[in-house]
Amino acid sequence: MRRGWIYVLGYLVSPLALLFLIFIISKGSLLDYAIVGGLLSVVAENGLISLSDFAFLRMELHLQDLLVTTGIGPQEYILGLVLSNLIFSLPGLFLYSALAILYHVVNLLGLLILLGISALLLVTTSGLGFLIASYLPHVRYSWGISSILPVLFITIPPVFYPYFVLKSWEVMILSIIPTTSASILSQGIAGLAETKDIFILPLLVETAIFYVLSIKKSRWSQI
Repeated sequence: MRRGWIYVLGYLVSPLALLFLIFIISKGSLLDYAIVGGLLSVVAENGLISLSDFAFLRMELHLQDLLVTTGIGPQEYILGLVLSNLIFSLPGLFLYSALAILYHVVNLLGLLILLGISALLLVTTSGLGFLIASYLPHVRYSWGISSILPVLFITIPPVFYPYFVLKSWEVMILSIIPTTSASILSQGIAGLAETKDIFILPLLVETAIFYVLSIKKSRWSQI
């Protein structure tokens, strides 16, 4: 962690910049949304941009070549990568958890539920990142894709703004993106919008799909 502090700072820059921007523009009225969105985005962005790490480890360090010969399978490898992403996400999670309690966005029970949702999001985004990275022909492609994915998963869905400003059909379309369901659930838990527990179903289904796809459909031994 001490040698990777710049990496931690890198994934924290975007949510903190958005928090500052939202605070200034809304004069503090949307600060709660920025804090809830920041909690989700630190894990989502960490999982998505780690796509570059997965590609680097596979193509430059040939780590997967080594692991294949030891009998380790993609499931163990992906779980290790998710755990690694969780460790690097901890500073951001601690920061936003402290802000959520300090500004009375959620109580302790609500915070624990938000962290549970964040954990599902970390599995989903890490699985997607690994799946994409396993098919890239060159590591340089990972740089561009890891820049695009956070826009699709964090900026467009209602992560940093109220989901109810969207029309129903827009919410349904965006529900194919896991961060949409996670945001709707989180905003409801924080009392910022109507609670819609039904969105736990698409979040669980999407988490299972991305995790299984990353194990079954990723290029593990064809390297």
